[in-house]
Amino acid sequence: MPDAPDRAELEAAIYRHFSLQPTRETIEAVIVKVAELEPVTWPPDSKQLRAGLFLSVPFLGGDRTKLDQALARVRQGFKRNEILPGWRVELSEEKVYSHRDDDAGAVLLTLPVLLTLTPA
Repeated sequence: MPDAPDRAELEAAIYRHFSLQPTRETIEAVIVKVAELEPVTWPPDSKQLRAGLFLSVPFLGGDRTKLDQALARVRQGFKRNEILPGWRVELSEEKVYSHRDDDAGAVLLTLPVLLTLTPA
């Protein structure tokens, strides 16, 4: 089993993947946050990990299109094994919501995505 990535490594890998894309300008404003990766507990012998991925854009002037484009690039990067080599990643998106983020100092439009990582 490959070494399990941590939250910071996964965020950095996604940002790096965005920076390698030819149309970076559409996703430069996207904020990426990953919740801590936790082991899947059922079945007991599972080698999977789960984490929350949150893609956000500033609410003022932000739109769902940028989030959808960012998600499509992340999905493609995982599918091509470019973001997290050695892991197969399934993504399950949730409903977009807006919220005030103290770290960003702004209201953000956020698309939460559940990641399930399985060693390849």
